[in-house]
Amino acid sequence: MRALSRPLLATLFTTLLVVGVTACGDDDDADASGDGGTTTTADDSGDPYGSGDTSEGDAKAEEGTIVAVDFELSDLTVAPGEEIYLQNDGEQNHTATSDEDGLFDLEADGGSTSDPDTAPEEPGEYTFHCEIHSSMTATLTVEG
Repeated sequence: MRALSRPLLATLFTTLLVVGVTACGDDDDADASGDGGTTTTADDSGDPYGSGDTSEGDAKAEEGTIVAVDFELSDLTVAPGEEIYLQNDGEQNHTATSDEDGLFDLEADGGSTSDPDTAPEEPGEYTFHCEIHSSMTATLTVEG
């Protein structure tokens, strides 16, 4: 068997090194689809928790979801008696607590989705707030 010459070994080593470094790019590199690595979980309806996202919290929060982000709560419109959730997209813990005692009270740690609660059966507008951050307020509208 014939031994490889030093120049040939150096060329082979350099080629393998370049290929290895290129293949091990960081997370900011474009993905194989060529779209710059951008992904979205929104489906055609514009729902950010649509079928493209498969995590348990997001899957159960497709409809009837109040979103807490950057110390703001989103308004929500639902059917009477519909299950509602609080999707907390921030780092701080938040609640969505009805201003009228006992109607609904959702709690979610940062980056999680609450257990469900039930929207009121009576159509109307129900204001709610975050128990932790009193300046966070919004309205749940029940349409029937």
